[in-house]
Amino acid sequence: MNLERTTLSISIGIALGMASYTTHAALTSSATLDFSLGTAEVISCSNGTTPPCTNTAYNVTDIVGSYFSMELNGDGVVAPFEKFPIGSFNGIHIGTVQAASGSHTGLINGSEQPDIDSPWLFSGSVGMHQTTSPITVNGGSGDNLTLDMSGWNITWNGIPSIPMVQQGAASISCTTGSSCSDGSNYTLDAAFHVTGAGFTTIPYTVHLEGQVSNVPVPAAAWLFGSGLAGLLTFARRRKTGQAPTAATRAVNG
Repeated sequence: MNLERTTLSISIGIALGMASYTTHAALTSSATLDFSLGTAEVISCSNGTTPPCTNTAYNVTDIVGSYFSMELNGDGVVAPFEKFPIGSFNGIHIGTVQAASGSHTGLINGSEQPDIDSPWLFSGSVGMHQTTSPITVNGGSGDNLTLDMSGWNITWNGIPSIPMVQQGAASISCTTGSSCSDGSNYTLDAAFHVTGAGFTTIPYTVHLEGQVSNVPVPAAAWLFGSGLAGLLTFARRRKTGQAPTAATRAVNG
C-alpha cells in the first residue's frame, strides 16, 4: 500500500512538472521562430476610400509581414521606403548562436551563407542577419514574452559583423492562450541602434510575423516517463507476487 501511495505521489508530481514545463518553457532551447517574407501591399487610399483605390495615384503602400527598418532621414518616423522585407531561411533558433557569412557588394548571387534569414539587398549590397550570442526568453508569461536579443547582428557589404545595441526588451506576442507553444502564430518587435559600418546610432527595428515550430519534449521528460513506467510495473508485480524483470530492475537501479 505504501509503495502504491508513493508511486501515485511521484506520478502526480511528474504530471504537474511536465504541465508546468509546457506552460512556462515553450520558447526555451530547440524552439524555432519561422517568419513570413514581407511584401509591399496597398493598405489604404489617400482619398479616404477602401482599396482597391479608384486611381493608382491614391495607393498608400506599406510593407506587410516581416521586415527590418532603418530610420535614415532623421525625421523620427519610419516611412515605407525605410522598411526592407525579409524572409526566413532557417528561422531564429532560441538558445543557439547563428552565424552568417558571404555578404558582398552587388546583387545576390548564391555565394552567400545565410542562417536566420535569406540574403537581402540594402544600398546596393547584400546582407544577412546573424547572432553573436543566443536569443533567450528573459521575462513575461503566457503568450506575451520578452526576449534578450543583445546578440542580434548583421553581416553586410563584406563586413563580417556590424554590432547593434538593443533598445529595451524585445517583445513577442503569440496566439491568445497558446503560451507560444508549437504551432502558435507570433509577432515579434525589437529596436536597436546600429553602431558600425559608418552608421552612428541609427535607429533600426525588426518586425517579424510567423509561427513557432519544433518544440520537442525535452529528454528529461522522457526519462521521467520511463522511470514512472518502471515504478508502476514494479508496484504491479509486487502486488501480484511476480518477480521483477531485468528491464524493471535496470530502471529502478
